[in-house]
Amino acid sequence: MKNTIYILIILFLITSCSSHKGATTTTPSPYQRKPIVEVTEAQLKTEAQQIDATTQLLIGKPQEAVNSYLAILKDNPSYAPAHYELGKIYLAVGWLDSALYHSQQAFRSQSDNLWYELQLTQIYERQQDTKNLIATWEDIVKRNPDRPDLYYDLSNAYLLSNNVVASIEALDRVERRFGITEPVSLQKQKLWSAINKPEKARKELEKLAEAMPTENRYNAILAESYMAEKNYNKALQYYNRILQNNPSDENIHISMASCYQAMGDPVNTYRHVRLGVLNPEISCTDRLTYLIEFLHNKGFFTAFSKPCYLLADTIAQQCQGESDHAFLYGQLLAAQERYAEAAAQFSIKLQSNKSRYEIWEALLACESMTSDTNAAILDHASQAAELFPLHLTPYLILTQGYFKLGDCGKAKQYLDRCLMVAPNDNRVKELKQSIQQTCE
Repeated sequence: MKNTIYILIILFLITSCSSHKGATTTTPSPYQRKPIVEVTEAQLKTEAQQIDATTQLLIGKPQEAVNSYLAILKDNPSYAPAHYELGKIYLAVGWLDSALYHSQQAFRSQSDNLWYELQLTQIYERQQDTKNLIATWEDIVKRNPDRPDLYYDLSNAYLLSNNVVASIEALDRVERRFGITEPVSLQKQKLWSAINKPEKARKELEKLAEAMPTENRYNAILAESYMAEKNYNKALQYYNRILQNNPSDENIHISMASCYQAMGDPVNTYRHVRLGVLNPEISCTDRLTYLIEFLHNKGFFTAFSKPCYLLADTIAQQCQGESDHAFLYGQLLAAQERYAEAAAQFSIKLQSNKSRYEIWEALLACESMTSDTNAAILDHASQAAELFPLHLTPYLILTQGYFKLGDCGKAKQYLDRCLMVAPNDNRVKELKQSIQQTCE
């Protein structure tokens, strides 16, 4: 019989461990106690009651478990495990005052048990008692200074009290003890940003960039941050780091070109534009988009439009057989007054996508510049007018085309459409006057 009781005690000690977020396997059991030299009848009774209470919980009878724990406390009012388990049960059902009372009793009886103190933090958080919550976490950190996860919980406790600065200072302690780490620095950066301290937020990223010099994420974020502030020299410093770390970065030359253009340096702008747009890792569409964006700058256009147009031809040759970039290439050709080539590109694009009006309009504009009225332009204008009946240009081209061909009936028909869409347009008024003078 005595051996059976000892087996039950050992089984209880193995199965009665609890868990808590952030705790490690080195955390003492909530039932930790001093070694028993001699087991008394009272102790054996308590252990048996504890096993019964745990069993009742496992089979879904919490009230019976509560009764067993209360029976333990009737004989042994300071028995910490019973107080702890009652606190856990009451916390689960939302009886916070009762949960707090029993959890405090457990901690008072065994203040070196981390589990008991962690349960108190759960209750204080549920009660929104930030004062006691912070004090408890401070005590936990003081007792367990080598657990970085506990500092994070302390930081969160300060956040719950809206004390962001103290929350950051808690993370500073982690940094001082364990060195700069990515999670801590990023959290501090977010917190400084939340209280509108951009300089302090950026310093956290700068520390990360210095601590992790080959990690380009932070160099890129810092470069873009300085670009937004128009501090181009600092931005260039971080772009150069990225280039040094990864010369094959597909977008680094485009970013550096943007920086040099903002600095008013067209020579270096073109140097990096060329390196960027000739990179086959970038899609043809993106490469031509970059060229167009840089050419929008008047100074750069004046100095380097011709070599940029040659770059566009090179890209188009490299991307033969694709159509996604045809509209963009057509725009660059039209800017050089190469209207027939541009019209061919717009036609290629329309084969895969007829739903964009600007492609139709670009095609009609180029065809208007390359020849007199012919069947092709009238056919394209007719298709565009059918697809986009609220736009003036197709009707205008149809009216002009049929008027030039001497077909007054169709010219008047499309003139009426022009008048419906844009009655006050000067081109429509002039065309109306010409038709009236000739056809009536």
